[in-house]
Amino acid sequence: MIHHQIHGHDRTTLAQIFNHPTSHNLEWRKVVAFVDRFGSAEEKSDGKWTLSLGGREWTFPQPHHKDMDPREVERLRHLMEDAGLSAFSTEMLAATPAAKESDALIVVDHHEARIYRLDPETVEGATESTLRPYDPHGYIHHLTHKDDGNYRGQRAPEDLSFYEGIVAAVRNAPRIAIVGHGTGKSSAMSVLTDRLREHHHETQGRVVATVNVDLSAATDGQLLALGREILTRDDR
Repeated sequence: MIHHQIHGHDRTTLAQIFNHPTSHNLEWRKVVAFVDRFGSAEEKSDGKWTLSLGGREWTFPQPHHKDMDPREVERLRHLMEDAGLSAFSTEMLAATPAAKESDALIVVDHHEARIYRLDPETVEGATESTLRPYDPHGYIHHLTHKDDGNYRGQRAPEDLSFYEGIVAAVRNAPRIAIVGHGTGKSSAMSVLTDRLREHHHETQGRVVATVNVDLSAATDGQLLALGREILTRDDR
């Protein structure tokens, strides 16, 4: 359920929060105004603020100057991510309770991404894993290309919001496996892993494996078996 639309100055503030490299001139008053519109911002007697957004709550110190310290901007970015936001968000979803996350399997090519959660279940005394499609907030869309212009026979640049949507959908998964096919620029898996390495270090640190397979011939059952194998290998 949609809570609020994000537009105008709020979109600018959100983009600045997610900017890489981290912004050194993000004004605290703009942050407070943004959070107060979509959640709550409460000043405490000790000079600290409690910022609440999307069912998540963090405490931040009042900056000594008008701009936030870059280290605090990074903490703020994590709050926004936990609340389901990214640099490309246009809406704030209704708050949802924090749930225990399960491991994620990303299957990606240059046309689409499929994300599955490997949920452990106990069946007759044994632990089984089931493969479930996962994208509750609708972060992931089919990949679109920027078709304008002449690219001299090369692949048209891709819409990076596609990859940001994938990252947003798995940000809380304890462990992540990525499956794709192709190599170099022909591999969407490579584009995704590069994006993680350059802009999402924390999420990248939870990627346990990347595997190259022929996706055109892989069934859900085979993907589940592959996911189990990867995570069992990681347990060792």
